[in-house]
Amino acid sequence: MPGVTVGVYTGQLDAGTQVSSTGEGRHLTVREDELIHPYHSDGYVDKGDQVCVCDAGVPGTYGNLVGVAFRTGAAAADLIAIDTEGIWNLTVYAENDAGNIAIEIGDPLYMRVGSLPGAADADGTGDGELSKITDNATQVFFGYALGSMAEGGSGRIAVKVHASPWPEQEERRYQTVATGAYSYGFHETAILAAGQSTGLHYKDCQVGGQQAGGIYGFGAWMELQSDFLHLDNAILVALEGGFYETAADIGDSWLIGLQLQYIIHENPNIINHFRVNIAAAGGAMSAVFAAANVDSIGYAADATIDSSKCGDIPFVTVGGSTYYIRLYDAAS
Repeated sequence: MPGVTVGVYTGQLDAGTQVSSTGEGRHLTVREDELIHPYHSDGYVDKGDQVCVCDAGVPGTYGNLVGVAFRTGAAAADLIAIDTEGIWNLTVYAENDAGNIAIEIGDPLYMRVGSLPGAADADGTGDGELSKITDNATQVFFGYALGSMAEGGSGRIAVKVHASPWPEQEERRYQTVATGAYSYGFHETAILAAGQSTGLHYKDCQVGGQQAGGIYGFGAWMELQSDFLHLDNAILVALEGGFYETAADIGDSWLIGLQLQYIIHENPNIINHFRVNIAAAGGAMSAVFAAANVDSIGYAADATIDSSKCGDIPFVTVGGSTYYIRLYDAAS
């Protein structure tokens, strides 16, 4: 069945029929009501506005097709030409998701296109406003700053418009999700074809040269804000992973929750699988593991340990002293 078209670009023509306008499609012509743009009291786009193309009257149908309007609109059906590239002077706000921040030359800029509050409020969160706010729920990538601005300021600078997904479009730093149980701030899926055994998501941290102090390859932090209030004694989990299946054949599988490897050519001073550091004000650890049920830790009821000790495992190092778990060769 025919799809929904936009602007003057008719569908259902013979395959290969060209419908592009000037500049090999750089200039587009669409209806006024197919544009998201900065707030104006008359509700219509103005010449020189930054815009994002959407499906008329259907919230949330925008993508990354952005540009600058060539003319002012006076009715919903007016045809408006836009430039999806080029360098334009546009109003920007020196804000990001956390608040005031300076805009530097070359910084990526985003346009607000979702959950619009209406009139501009001078902080980048009004209709069509440009800033460094990256929240996936409300922003699309627009282009690059060719000027700088002090944090918290606003004004016109040259902006390189680029109507194309930014390489990191789907991996922005900030993302807002709806409130509710088990909400995930970021979700990414890779589907492995049959016969493939490579990792779902591989990241490499290369370190060279002379270093001093601790080096951390990757981190996952949950920053609790001053207004945070957690109810019902629910858990907070900084990093979560596991296995999920409903019909897969895993009878011969060996499930490993976490694998650590040390492929090194000489023995370092110390090797630890894990390091735990609770700040003094945070209190003492209640237990090494929190188990959802006794089967999660392999507990066997009424088992007694044979009195014959067969070895020890160095369990934890604290302040230079090592403490051990005693092993027995049988349970009866």
